[in-house]
Amino acid sequence: MTSTHDAAAMSSAPTVYLHIGTPKSGTTYLQSRLVRNRERAAAQGLLWPGPGWGKHVQAARELVQLRQGREPAAAGAWAGLLEEIKAWDGHAALVSMEWLVRLKPHQIRAAVESLQPCRVEVVVTVRDLLRSVVAQWQEMTKNYRPWSWDQFVTEMLAEDPEGQARRTFWEQHEVPQILGRWLEVLPAEQLHLVTVPPSGADPELLWHRFCEVLGIDGSDFAPPTRDNASLGVVSTVLMQRLNVDAESFGLSDRTYKQLIHNAVGRDVLASRRKAEGPIGVRPEVDAWAREQAPRMVEEIRALGVPVVGDLDELLPGEPLTGRDPSTVTDSELLALCTQVVVELGASQHELILELRDQGERPRSDGPDGLQGRLHEALGRIRDAGLQRVQRRLGRS
Repeated sequence: MTSTHDAAAMSSAPTVYLHIGTPKSGTTYLQSRLVRNRERAAAQGLLWPGPGWGKHVQAARELVQLRQGREPAAAGAWAGLLEEIKAWDGHAALVSMEWLVRLKPHQIRAAVESLQPCRVEVVVTVRDLLRSVVAQWQEMTKNYRPWSWDQFVTEMLAEDPEGQARRTFWEQHEVPQILGRWLEVLPAEQLHLVTVPPSGADPELLWHRFCEVLGIDGSDFAPPTRDNASLGVVSTVLMQRLNVDAESFGLSDRTYKQLIHNAVGRDVLASRRKAEGPIGVRPEVDAWAREQAPRMVEEIRALGVPVVGDLDELLPGEPLTGRDPSTVTDSELLALCTQVVVELGASQHELILELRDQGERPRSDGPDGLQGRLHEALGRIRDAGLQRVQRRLGRS
């Protein structure tokens, strides 16, 4: 077992807190608040490498892709992050990225060893299983995953070992196994599990728990300007349908991010969440989560990892009331799809007029440029989506 405690004690190197997730456990909120209050944190001796979050993303991507027997690139993103951390003269630095929750033991060892002589502390934020299941399906749907709600639920309840949706969920939310991988490298006292308070709790409570681990007073930190709110139930189903078509067209991850995730999901659909309402779960899904959660809690408790909050908060609370995504109709999707197309067209027209007023031409203009390719991709997805819905309506 490797420990950086002795080395850090003999040097002036800062303690490095690695906030590794889990996804949908308030991570975007915490990250955005640190970005906005970077100078306030620095005044208390805590470095947020950056200035933005992108530096953390690039460094985490490099670690996740690191192969057995290899070391992080000497001039790569992770090395750049280390350079900023090791030059810091404060007491601590924070790196926060949910992809780190997926690190394998050899990648964990590479990260910890590269951080020496810094002492490494790992922070895992965790939400109760029932809310995590719903929120994670919505998040996967916003990020180019094609799995329907029915497929996701079926794989989870059947414990299908070949189910890709199930594997993706558990590799990011099977907290005892995640902690176990880090415990192969670090002692339990250098891991911290922070529980997400239940619905209805003080919205500042998670923030204060997080700050407690970091050893800072965040009471006067400004609220974040960015969030990662889930979509409404109809919008989420529409995004899942778009993902299926986008995948069949071979849309690249980068183009998907610009065209579907940002232009459709963030800029158009996000505002409809309150009108559409939240996702609810069937009784069998609720029962499954209430059966699984106590097992996870007891396994976590047995690991002896320090907890900020209460492990009982990881047990499902009140049933999730709302609408089952499988009840969304094709007529609803068609209506929403036409609204999206109109809104996208209107916003693009406004941008073109603005550029004309400024005497500028859109960048990469022409059929072979970026704008032309995005036009073509949007048209293909729009037409295929409308045709698919119309075919289904014709059969009903």
